[in-house]
Amino acid sequence: MRYRAFISYSHADEASARWLFKRLETYRVPPRLVGHAGTDGPIQARLGAFFRDRDELTASSDLSGTIRAALADSAALIVICSPAAAASRWVNAEIAAFRASGRGAQIYAFVVAGEPGSGADAGGCFPEALLVPGADGQPTEPLAADARKAGDGRERALLKLVAGLLGISFDALAQREAQRRQRKLALVTTASLAGMAIAIGLAVTAVVARNDAQRRQAQAEDILGFMLGDLREKLSKVGRLDVMRAVDDKATDYFASIDPRDMTDRALEEQARSLTGIGQVRLQEGNHSEAMTAFREAHARSTALYERAPDNGQRLFDLAQAEYWIGYVAWQQGRLDDAGAWLTRYRDSAIKLAAMDRNNFDWQREVAYGHHNLAVLDDSLGRYAEAETAMREELALYRQWTQEHPDDTNVRFEAANVASWLGSLMLRQGRLREAESFFAEQLDGYRRNVEAEPYNFQRKFDNVEALSLLAEAQASLGKIPNAQASADAACTIATALTEQDPANNDWRATHGICRLWQAKLAGPEQWEFALSSANDATTLLSAAHKAEPQNERILRWLVRTHLLQAQLSLEQNQASAAEQHVSMAFALIEPAWGAEQSERVRPWLAGTRLLQGDVAHERGDAAAAVQAWSDAKQLLLEGGEPIPFPRLEPLVRALIALDQQVEATQYRQRLDAVAYVPLQPWPAQGASATR
Repeated sequence: MRYRAFISYSHADEASARWLFKRLETYRVPPRLVGHAGTDGPIQARLGAFFRDRDELTASSDLSGTIRAALADSAALIVICSPAAAASRWVNAEIAAFRASGRGAQIYAFVVAGEPGSGADAGGCFPEALLVPGADGQPTEPLAADARKAGDGRERALLKLVAGLLGISFDALAQREAQRRQRKLALVTTASLAGMAIAIGLAVTAVVARNDAQRRQAQAEDILGFMLGDLREKLSKVGRLDVMRAVDDKATDYFASIDPRDMTDRALEEQARSLTGIGQVRLQEGNHSEAMTAFREAHARSTALYERAPDNGQRLFDLAQAEYWIGYVAWQQGRLDDAGAWLTRYRDSAIKLAAMDRNNFDWQREVAYGHHNLAVLDDSLGRYAEAETAMREELALYRQWTQEHPDDTNVRFEAANVASWLGSLMLRQGRLREAESFFAEQLDGYRRNVEAEPYNFQRKFDNVEALSLLAEAQASLGKIPNAQASADAACTIATALTEQDPANNDWRATHGICRLWQAKLAGPEQWEFALSSANDATTLLSAAHKAEPQNERILRWLVRTHLLQAQLSLEQNQASAAEQHVSMAFALIEPAWGAEQSERVRPWLAGTRLLQGDVAHERGDAAAAVQAWSDAKQLLLEGGEPIPFPRLEPLVRALIALDQQVEATQYRQRLDAVAYVPLQPWPAQGASATR
């Protein structure tokens, strides 16, 4: 046919029709789809010609005849839907004429205004001719690409429409579009790096030329602004830490080549921010030492600048960021006293900053961040009541802010993050249903961000973490199919992310956690799948631990993988393999416990001692088994009542292993009271199971 599609619309929607006509006629199909089977045979590189009657009919006197001919010569009909279109008898007539030709399946709706439904007076956007009676005799609304901001948005709606015209799934087209964008971004990145290298060379030359100070300063400021601006943002979105490191290395060399006395205040500000960015990249790579060096250098520059102009809010903001990052790295290194001191300084700076301008929303949010950090620190120290009070107040603020700023993905991320922390806090207190609810709220926020920014890889990673946490809460409540679905979805995303950026240690560690959950949730008949998943988890988490040996979170999850592998080996009567994994777990957890007797480490040290007892029991060494189980019991009872919730399951298993059934029952009742369901059934007596 002459036309790929006939575009039907009301005069009131001419601007939308003109935009859509131009985008469709200039659209290039992703090369990897060209030649594949589509609606009209092999997919071509272009969609073809489109008929838009207000352009095509200007030379014709027989309007109705021209329209009928164009409709007959069009492979599809696109209806731009709006209240104006719903009220237009000409749009309805064009739909009816096209449907009469027997090609009703090739009619596509493109919503630009109004609400789905018929009746222009009520704000409906669908012309009556679009609504086909269903089996119940009632009109059935068509599937539509919704170009409204409240719907898909124009670009996503366009892709849905193109997918329909090509006869392929939207996911297939969106994936190819994403790959095309990544290739374009890679070309831009390469060109940018080359340009930056030239620019840095010019800047260094300018430093040598002392008689050209003004040009030298301008170049320094432009280079730093470029490195801190578009290039870093683009590289961050596609997860290219390796290229970001190359950029940061060039920046570091450049900093060393110039005398700070030759730099303006603005250049020094940019240098401090750039050093903060360098620290963040080093932190993502797991290099705490280099990260701390960069953050301390940023702090020194920010302090000097703030002292020159204490009324300058931007300088106080930069100083506060440096204080936060120093505290965060100290926290990751297990130096909680230092972390608390720096994070308190950050909170105090944030309060002072917010008071400078009550209308600056970004500065008001800094106060929320300051309180949140200290609440999380309270949580890590077992001060649950204080942490919960602060976090609930913070979440209430964020729920209000997300309503006031519905399109701000960063605000939505931060709101979801607070919900996540509350979920974890509930989980540690045995408030399982509340934990599940908070994790579901977190996942909903992250999913909406992925929909808003489908090409931002960090948004996808956020989803992985949320799904993993939700899987843990679901498993604790015995909702195994739900937990398996969450873990599987998390692993699918995590696999793609780690392939995209193998150097990102956060992504690698979280991928390992996903695989561990798949192994833990596998049924008895899936032993081989459980073992394969556990092996993958060990490989990923071992690499992450090697890159970041001071990270307690990674260490605890790596210990859990070894304990699971030991349990799987015991189930197959492989005592030697089980003993090897228990030894690896103990070699990791015992030094961490010796350095700091953290409540988060305690249950896993006890779990290791439990499995040491199970292995000894399997080998027939009753004395060694009883000693190991008794050590586990002592660890878990230390400090007296009430026993914290995370200790209860290993304590019950230790007491059962020691044939102390009466004591075990009283602690099991606490678990039963909160609907806790262990992944492995409670043993009747003898060796404890910790899977």
